[in-house]
Amino acid sequence: MTTPVDAERAWQDLQRIRIPQERVYDEVERCATGDRRSTYLMAAIMWIYLASMGFDLPVWGTFLALAAYLAILTTLIVIYSRRPRVKLHRSRYSWRSIATFFAGGLISGGTIMVTSLLTHWLALPYGSLIQATVSAGAFVLFVGPANRWAVSPLRGRALRDRPLHPKELGR
Repeated sequence: MTTPVDAERAWQDLQRIRIPQERVYDEVERCATGDRRSTYLMAAIMWIYLASMGFDLPVWGTFLALAAYLAILTTLIVIYSRRPRVKLHRSRYSWRSIATFFAGGLISGGTIMVTSLLTHWLALPYGSLIQATVSAGAFVLFVGPANRWAVSPLRGRALRDRPLHPKELGR
């Protein structure tokens, strides 16, 4: 009950499947490198929040500013996650995605804490503006290369898993 299989025909069928797959990887890489608008928007929101911390707000004002900051970030996340974008199955994301998320948190949080300590220690005027500018700048400088690094192995993994051409099997 075996059916004869034409190896060349099967290879051509697989190539027809791979072309849309390559387009998926192209779209994922484009989204990781070309979406500067959301990066700059998030950095601007971070800058406004950190700069507002220099106003010596009362405790309730600080919590209100934090709640507004988190609400705006949540709204941005919802808006950008609803855009029509090609999504890969979760198994296509590697450990690099998780490492990028935690490294971004460490870099952003570390930059905020270090600049806060330095501006207080040096008693700089407008310390919150300096802190906001340095922290938002570090965020912008980190996001682009980190996103490219996180998605770079996806295409390589797909090429490693590709089936061999029938002529390559005969070697």
